Amino acid sequence: MLDALKFFLFVILLLVTIMLNQHVNSKRSAELDLDLLWQIQDTKGVYVVPNQTVPSGVYTALEQSMVIGSLLEEYNDVNTSWVGETDWIYRTNLSCLAEDYRYVLLTFHGVDTFASVYLGDRLLGQCENMFVRYSFDVKELCDGTTHELRLEFRSPVAEAKKRSVGRKLPIVPTCPPDGYHGQCHVNLIRKMQASFAWDWGLAAPSMGIWKPVRLEYYSSALIRDVTVGITESTDAGDDRWTVSVGVHLETGLASARISGILTFKIIGVPLTDDAQQTLAVTNATDEGGELLVEQRLTVRKDAVERWWPNGYGRQTLYSLYVRWEDAAVNGVKLPHPDTMIAEKVIRIGFRTVLLSQERTADGLMFYFKVNGVPMFAKGSNWIPSSVLPERSYDANYVKFLLYAARDAHMNMLRVWGGGLYESDHFYRLADELGILIWHDLMFACSMYPTDEEFLRTVREEVRQNVRRIQHHPSVAVWATNNENEVALRQNWYKTAANYSAYYAGYVELYVRTVRPAVEANDPWRTVLLSSPSNGDQSAKGDYVAENPQDPHYGDVHYYNYFLDGWNAVQYRGGRFVSEYGFQSYPAYTSWPEARSYGPAEFTKLVNHRQHSPLASVPILTMIGYNLPVPGDPSAPGYWPELIYLSQLSQAMIVKTETEVYRARRLAHGTMGALYWQLNDVWIAPSWSSIEYGGTFKLLHVWLRDIFAPVHLVAFVNERRRLELVAVRDTLGPDDDLWDVEVRIHRYGSFRPVDRLRYEAVRVPPNTVAPVAEWDVYEHLAQRGLHPADHLVLVSAYRHAASPGQQQQPALADNFALLDKLKNIRPEQRVQPAVTVSVVAAVCSDRSNLTSVSLEVSVSAPALFVYLQLTPENSTLKQCQFSRNGFLQFQPVRTVQLTCVDPGCRNKIQARDITVRTVNELLVR
Repeated sequence: MLDALKFFLFVILLLVTIMLNQHVNSKRSAELDLDLLWQIQDTKGVYVVPNQTVPSGVYTALEQSMVIGSLLEEYNDVNTSWVGETDWIYRTNLSCLAEDYRYVLLTFHGVDTFASVYLGDRLLGQCENMFVRYSFDVKELCDGTTHELRLEFRSPVAEAKKRSVGRKLPIVPTCPPDGYHGQCHVNLIRKMQASFAWDWGLAAPSMGIWKPVRLEYYSSALIRDVTVGITESTDAGDDRWTVSVGVHLETGLASARISGILTFKIIGVPLTDDAQQTLAVTNATDEGGELLVEQRLTVRKDAVERWWPNGYGRQTLYSLYVRWEDAAVNGVKLPHPDTMIAEKVIRIGFRTVLLSQERTADGLMFYFKVNGVPMFAKGSNWIPSSVLPERSYDANYVKFLLYAARDAHMNMLRVWGGGLYESDHFYRLADELGILIWHDLMFACSMYPTDEEFLRTVREEVRQNVRRIQHHPSVAVWATNNENEVALRQNWYKTAANYSAYYAGYVELYVRTVRPAVEANDPWRTVLLSSPSNGDQSAKGDYVAENPQDPHYGDVHYYNYFLDGWNAVQYRGGRFVSEYGFQSYPAYTSWPEARSYGPAEFTKLVNHRQHSPLASVPILTMIGYNLPVPGDPSAPGYWPELIYLSQLSQAMIVKTETEVYRARRLAHGTMGALYWQLNDVWIAPSWSSIEYGGTFKLLHVWLRDIFAPVHLVAFVNERRRLELVAVRDTLGPDDDLWDVEVRIHRYGSFRPVDRLRYEAVRVPPNTVAPVAEWDVYEHLAQRGLHPADHLVLVSAYRHAASPGQQQQPALADNFALLDKLKNIRPEQRVQPAVTVSVVAAVCSDRSNLTSVSLEVSVSAPALFVYLQLTPENSTLKQCQFSRNGFLQFQPVRTVQLTCVDPGCRNKIQARDITVRTVNELLVR
């Protein structure tokens, strides 16, 4: 009884520890965050910024001290370029006592990027890779004396340039296009590749301590990482999960013998054999002070719930607790026994994820099977949430973005290879929200060096980050790089003349270095060599496919800038489309300069921030195909109109493309659609659906319908027939029965001119079902109706079991255009009176969230109603409309507006909301 009580109290204390450390998942025997006050200065002492805490970066510190203006405003990306070209020093005072601890380590979890580290007069070592954790033995210097801790940073711009000198084979591309206003040779250094500028982002070659700095005190072994592989038995009669646990122990920075006990618990879950709970360890760490200890735990399947992606089930997580206790703890009385004990808690999920690539008649399939269920991947591509690394880990903003993805029915995000290995917080949230992660390693759009020093730091980078990240159930697959295979094969960077040499470097880096390093630390997941690639077909061949974009294999990246993107016929899709998209401009009110700039000045600024090599020509071309184009660029209303039309065009293009991919799940084997891109790093033209700061573009509002688990797709196909396809991602044992209604409307009338109904359409679970193909153009011709005057609205309802049963709300609504909007004939071009009324408003003091119920009334059908708050409401943050850019073919529609309103100071009124429609441009 006493033993049971002790165990019960132990579990209670453990659970309290877990709750208190839910954002710090590791409890170490003695660990001190050095969130001290640091001084930052340039090496000449011209700029001195005192009292800075870490994590930190030079740009952030200079902004906060008002040495420079905001990096993200006006032309400050160019005006502040000197910051990244200057050497800087971080310094603080540090006093520590080693006492009788065996190990005292100074550990930097992230240094950006080149720094010499000094404690007092002693050079501890060099940092050269922002993705690597660096530890230094400081025991001898921890004598109670105060020493200056100093990091002398060298300009990454200068270091990159220095490494480019004297190379027989240039590492290409050497510089970004001139329009990026960027820096050169970023591919020669291990730094966020986008920090020297990208087609969606500014150059900000940052420096600083971008992750925590800690003093680690212990006397036995430290648990640095816990890796996990969870497999499900497929043997008949075996109803167990196997949890393969790898415990990575450290003993300082050198080999040492250790003896002790490892204890394993999955909180609230009994193991099938109590003997698995402990493991005696007597061994020596390697020359770097590391030792991997492996243990296998087994759990009955009926003791746990499965973890599912968003939309398929619950995201059940369990806490795996690992404890190291040195044998000396119970042998003698110690002054600090806790320094010989180490603990770590991670969260795990019981699920299987298989990237299935079975052979078909015309190639290989490529799709994710989760818990044995084929999954259509719906989602986006993730770039860092800030161009400044120390800001990219902002927990609240990362949470906002991931919740926005979840709420748009996404079940996958691709962490893109030109950014960062994300924060632990990012992966924890992905676990909680059911968002699977396709994870690139941080290599993108470039050739790379393969000298031994470069490969050495890459091995360490991959080893550390895969170990840190891989236990998360959300991580689905690794890819060693972004677009480097296709770049090499298609001669993007003029490599053809030296193809053999560049090919050899490609194989050396990814096939012989990166992939083995990933597999050594995570043998349970597929490692793709590139994205796009032919998947297994590339890996079994010479690693560089003749056509890495072959739609019959692997994944593809598809961008179409000059064919009419509103036309569904343009899209075929591949097995898995991991990138596609189109640009738009951020809302006019999102530009901080908008109110002070005239049209000419604003045009110059937009052009400066437009980094696409094609500039804004594709945006204007696509608008010109389908919409009335604003007239005079010098007119005050030109930019607000153009921005509206660009967002509408982007939403229509991504909607059309995504819906074709979903509809072609059976016909073409398409099983994934990840558009480019979810988020942004500044206010600029880009492919994002969410502006920097959190404002949704029209596209993101539309995604709630585009990615809805139950959806009705309608488009005009290559046979010029209206194609209707029922889409159902939900699981269930039974088929659904739908009634589908098709209504033909004139643009100027609320009343449909014709209706068509398909009864009792059988829709199986987790697939698509064709509803009908209808020659709508022939039907209109027979009625004497012109296609340019009409559009089709479609709705799906649950089938009525009896004729008199009241019709339930629609399961899904959609529309299909029968001609270009600019071709609507004059008699159907009406300009409705649009009125917005505030019906109710409430603000929570607790959450600082304002919710406003609006009624939008129209006197005639309104096309793509666009609601926007006026600039006077700039203190409101992350304002989102429940619907926007919508077709209103009913007199009244209700829309919800939510905003973060600190202190609940604002009272939104009807005059605070502006309205635009396509109608007003058509009647001009």
